[in-house]
Amino acid sequence: MSDQQATYLSFSELCLQTGVAESMVVEIIEQGIVEPVGDTPGEWLFSPAMLVLTKKAVRLHRDLDVNWAGIALAIELLNEVEQLREQNRYLQSRLSRFVDL
Repeated sequence: MSDQQATYLSFSELCLQTGVAESMVVEIIEQGIVEPVGDTPGEWLFSPAMLVLTKKAVRLHRDLDVNWAGIALAIELLNEVEQLREQNRYLQSRLSRFVDL
């Protein structure tokens, strides 16, 4: 077994870990929420980060009744907010070298 296969989940393992039907995972993939490695469901591999993202998408869908396109947009915006926060922290730390606060 390769190192990648040891750390990645198969399609069926992802379905079991998230507790959702294969058709729902396929919908999540079709919306671009997660992007597995591989060309077909039998070859798909999912990283641990994709497992977390899939669980988050399923919770949003179940708890807030948001459609998959809305979830894809929400996750994209949440990722952008996190990137901006990281950039802001970095710039604040750089700025503190030049300004006495």
